[in-house]
Amino acid sequence: MQRGILGIGVCTLDILTKVKTLPSNESVEEAESAIFMGGGPVPTALAAATHLGSSTTMIDILGDDWKSNLIIEELRKHGIQCENITIESGASASLASVLVRSSDGARAIRFVRSTTEAIDPQSLESNLINDHKIIHCNGRHLDACTKAKEIADSHSSGAIFSFDGGAGRYREELLPLMKRINIAIVALDFALKATNEINLTGSTWHKLNQLFPEAHIIGITDGQRGSWIQYEDQKPFHQPAFLAEKIEDTTGCGDVYHGTFLHAIESGRSVHEATRMASAAGAMNASALGGRGHLPNKEELKKFLLEAQEIQLS
Repeated sequence: MQRGILGIGVCTLDILTKVKTLPSNESVEEAESAIFMGGGPVPTALAAATHLGSSTTMIDILGDDWKSNLIIEELRKHGIQCENITIESGASASLASVLVRSSDGARAIRFVRSTTEAIDPQSLESNLINDHKIIHCNGRHLDACTKAKEIADSHSSGAIFSFDGGAGRYREELLPLMKRINIAIVALDFALKATNEINLTGSTWHKLNQLFPEAHIIGITDGQRGSWIQYEDQKPFHQPAFLAEKIEDTTGCGDVYHGTFLHAIESGRSVHEATRMASAAGAMNASALGGRGHLPNKEELKKFLLEAQEIQLS
């Protein structure tokens, strides 16, 4: 029997600092609060799915430094299986400094890359790939992602390959992988840069279908403006974002959206149900500091959906 979701990506450690103003020049200001929290689009999506009941496994390479130790400790607390994370001696994990403006949750991010090597595609275990229903990636460890897709196709395991295209993360070297993806959910910024469009139009969707020819689900997220999902040959439908009780921090909301969507699809929900659940989980996460600040469980998400209001576009 196949397990749930396998993630291939980069795990980071975030220092989240709540401030009154974001820096525009040299300055000193007392911060309101600060916390350490694990980050990274793929592991955060897995954390969201795990809280809702999915079985999840992470593949990455971390170091033997204190940052890597904290990252793995937190992943395990969230219930993510870490046995397939390789530890590279003498290497250190990525560290991101995230300044969050208290008035509206806007962010300024600066990060230091990990010093670890990329995952060797030949090190991937075929059984691990074929034992999972969904493989989730965002193009980090690109060669390993491509190899995982080759393994799944050769075995005919039926594994669904999911892709997260984040804002500011489009690059041409992703194109070969994008052509083999089954579920693609990307930020509006990614969609416009990938299609060389200025605004979201029918032309954008046409080009996205060409870039993701094997995708039966293509989605575009745009924060408080909600998301648009195209399912197979149907026209894209709009899912409004939900009002959060208080917007504390928007870090990781797209990742939580993605993890919730994948959990719902894995659980047999319709695409419309999955999109509504994902939008709600993203809004709930915005009510706390950090990309994993408020990951709802099933009961919390269900209760939120009964009471929440959708944000209507003007």
